[in-house]
Amino acid sequence: MRLKKLIIYGYGKWVDTEFEVDPDLQVFYGQNEAGKSTLMSFIQSILFGFPMRHSSSLRYEPKESSRYGGKLILDDKRFGEVIVERVNGKVTGDVTVTLEDGTQGDERLLETLLNHKKRSFFESIYSFNLKGVEETSEMNKEQFNRFFLSAGSLGNESFLKKADHYQQKASHLFKPTGRKPKLNELFRSLQKQKEQLNKARENNEQYVLLVKEKERIADQIDTLEQSFHKKKKEIEEYQHLLKNIETINEINELKKEIDQYPSYSLPEDGLIHLNHINKQLEELREQTKDLYNQQKTVQDKYRPSKELLLYQEHEEAVNKLLSNWDHLELKVELIKDTQHDLAHLEKQSFEFKLRKGLPLNEALPTKLTPTERNELQAFADDFSDLIKEQTKLQQQLHVLDLKIETNNEHIDSIEQSLWPANRFKAAEEQENSEALSHEAKNKGNQVPVLVYSSGSLLLAAVYLISQSLLALFLIPAYLLVVTVLLNRKPKEKTAESAGYDRSEYYHQKSLRDQWKDTLATNDVYQQQINEYKELLTTSKDRQNTVSEVFLNWKKAHHYPSSYDVDSILDSLDQLDELRKIDDLKDREQIKVTRELEDLRQILEQNSFARLFLEEEKDTLSVFSDVKKSIRQIENDKRMQQAYIKETQQLQNSILYYVQQEKEQIKLKNELTDHAGVKSEEEFIASYQRLSEKNQKIKRFEMLKETINIDQSDSDTYTVDGLKEEVKKRHEAIKQNEEQQKEWTKNAIEIEYKISELEDGGIYSDLLQIYENEKSLYQEVADEWSTYKIAAALIENTLKNAKENQLPQTLKLAETYFSYITSNHYTSISLEADQFFVSDSQGKKWQASELSRGTVEPLYIAIRLAFVVSNREHIEYPVIIDDSFVNIDENRKGSIYKLLNEISQSVQVIYFTFDETTLDYIPDSHVIKLNHIK
Repeated sequence: MRLKKLIIYGYGKWVDTEFEVDPDLQVFYGQNEAGKSTLMSFIQSILFGFPMRHSSSLRYEPKESSRYGGKLILDDKRFGEVIVERVNGKVTGDVTVTLEDGTQGDERLLETLLNHKKRSFFESIYSFNLKGVEETSEMNKEQFNRFFLSAGSLGNESFLKKADHYQQKASHLFKPTGRKPKLNELFRSLQKQKEQLNKARENNEQYVLLVKEKERIADQIDTLEQSFHKKKKEIEEYQHLLKNIETINEINELKKEIDQYPSYSLPEDGLIHLNHINKQLEELREQTKDLYNQQKTVQDKYRPSKELLLYQEHEEAVNKLLSNWDHLELKVELIKDTQHDLAHLEKQSFEFKLRKGLPLNEALPTKLTPTERNELQAFADDFSDLIKEQTKLQQQLHVLDLKIETNNEHIDSIEQSLWPANRFKAAEEQENSEALSHEAKNKGNQVPVLVYSSGSLLLAAVYLISQSLLALFLIPAYLLVVTVLLNRKPKEKTAESAGYDRSEYYHQKSLRDQWKDTLATNDVYQQQINEYKELLTTSKDRQNTVSEVFLNWKKAHHYPSSYDVDSILDSLDQLDELRKIDDLKDREQIKVTRELEDLRQILEQNSFARLFLEEEKDTLSVFSDVKKSIRQIENDKRMQQAYIKETQQLQNSILYYVQQEKEQIKLKNELTDHAGVKSEEEFIASYQRLSEKNQKIKRFEMLKETINIDQSDSDTYTVDGLKEEVKKRHEAIKQNEEQQKEWTKNAIEIEYKISELEDGGIYSDLLQIYENEKSLYQEVADEWSTYKIAAALIENTLKNAKENQLPQTLKLAETYFSYITSNHYTSISLEADQFFVSDSQGKKWQASELSRGTVEPLYIAIRLAFVVSNREHIEYPVIIDDSFVNIDENRKGSIYKLLNEISQSVQVIYFTFDETTLDYIPDSHVIKLNHIK
């Protein structure tokens, strides 16, 4: 059993909190007040119940929640996943256990889950803290053995408690060295009484004889008393008979009537057997009737059909067909396959004609010779050239139209900017006169240029000859003067004095030149358009002529008028393929026609097949009808065979049930013969009379038991006789009373003599006291022996079952302790009430001699060894609460590693505030409680 999850509704500081628990090792880390002890108590409380209110243990009732309790999710080898939920209710809480298969239970199911162990057992073994470790040192060998007996198997703990109870009871009764136990006190008192009795007996020799006489008289009185009681009982019995005399008379009358019935040798279950036979007969007859009805149904079902009747008339013809049937079917399959191919070819031809626009019911266009193909190609070339020519002409016309349109737009824009004609003419005349004067001026300007040039050359020559700086400076000065003089212009007339802007005039003149040039260009374009139109008309006329010739050519070769030359060219190869298809179709049609004629001839020659021939029917339909009829005949023949077989089976079944009916009738006759009757009615009447007899016998026995009398004497009882017997018993009782008085008187006299011999009754009292105490001593001794034997039997029986457990556990504890102490201590032994350990040097140490840092690991190793040794019997999780605080870091680390190893077989849950624990345990196995709100 391993914890998987804690779900807390409300427990101490924890409210609505859940913890996932690792199935192997889980560490809950937290400082003081983090809730570690609360969680530890929560686990124990859910399993074993909340502590009672007057208990010393805390109940941890939540202050911040009205819900108290929670649940544990466990994993158990026997039951799978188990949910244990405990909430507030009765003193220890109301618990609900839910198994993996949905089964729910209460405390009884929880006890089964916990192997019927109590909280004290769990806390003493599987839940421990530092104090629990220290308590291990107080256990002796006997206590360890008893621990194993308790943990070893289910129910041992209760037996051990019973053994302890018996031992305590025995100790209260007797102790070897005790004084107060009851048996010890009785033994001492009995010894004193025996001594006093022996002394008294020496002085009273006749005492025994008188006592024996007294005992003899007492026996006689007892015999009279017994006789008295017997007579009283007989009187009561006779009086009882007198009260029930009418019942006795009825018993006698019933006995006479019963004796009058004859003895029957009827079997006990005869009627049942007869009813069974009759029921069997009825069922057999019903089944026979059903079989006859089934036979009639079969006859109706398998009544011969008209086809079978025809077969019987034409059996020879049918057999002849059947002998050649495979050949005929092969021929029909060939015809159907050919027809299928024909349909496919016809579909191809139809689809091509429909796709190409050819007449569906007319012949295909004739096949073209090479010359005709050349003619067709020539038509194609002519049409192509004409179309190209016309396309080119139309493109050229379109271009010219665009150009004229563009020029017209340009002309319109120019005309919007032109001066009126009279204004332009006046400006033109003015410009012409100014041009003449400007020409004369240009001639006068040539003289200064010559002066400028010649002067420059002269000064340069002087410089070169004289190499004088003055000549060098005179050259630029001369050039500057000449330049100023040349740039001086005579005073001209302004534009305002001329009456127009000269630049505008030249712009107007340029516009007019453009306007004239554009008009001239449009005239040229128009002339070209007229020429191209004439050429286009001529080309179309030629195209019409070629089209008429091509149309006549198509009619001559049977092409549709809608076909153009390209369509014909494209379809030439396809038409050739279609012609091949048509040729193949014709050949297949001839083949099908021949095969159908051959098949029809075969059918006409057969008398049976001729019955299906009709003029309107095609041959394949006739063959199909013949085939259906033959199949029906074959089926009917099989049905006739099935009819014969089924009829035979029904006949056999009918014969079987008829035979069974005869056997049942025979059994009925044997039954009546055995009863000694001749008919079934007499047989039933015999049982009725036997039933009446049995009822009277039953009444007789019941009445006899009611009054409890002897049957042999019941017929002798009368009222007078019974009264006489009562009277006799009363007289005998009276005589007994007189005799008893006489013997009682004699007993008193003897008693007086005994008292005189006892000298005041000392011997008698001592003897009585001695016998009483002896009897009491024996009773107490028997009781003590019973307790001791019972306790010994229980413990010896359980010890034999656990004979080798302690040595094995100590061996395992040695392994753990050696590992924790780094092999410094190698062995552990338990001698009497002390643990001893041996170190690696062989030296032996008593546990009390070891330091606290060593003895605590010793007891931890022993405790863990106990848990691991018993894991096969009880699998509880080990819960440890900071038990390693007094151990050094090295040994503490070894303990943590050991816990890791042990957790592979036993779940370990460790609560600690020691931060060094986190260095040895992976984070995945640690829950830090201080981080949980």
